[in-house]
Amino acid sequence: MTTREIILDVEGMSCASCVHHVESALRRVGGVVAVEVALRDGRVRASLDEDQATVADLVGALGDAGYPARTTGG
Repeated sequence: MTTREIILDVEGMSCASCVHHVESALRRVGGVVAVEVALRDGRVRASLDEDQATVADLVGALGDAGYPARTTGG
C-alpha cells in the first residue's frame, strides 16, 4: 500500500453538519485511510491509498456532495 497525504480547499463548509457531510463523502471513497476537516480554514487533510483512490476521486466525491474542492500547494 502506497499512502499519500493531500490537502484540499473545500468551498461551502459553514457548520458542524457540513463537516459531517464532507467526512462521510470522503470515507465512502475506497482507499481513503484518514480524514481530518478544519472547518475554520475550509480545508481537509486526507490520507489515501494510491493503489485504490486518486485525488480526482476525492475531489469528485466532494463535488457530488455539494462541496467544490481543489488541491492546495501545501
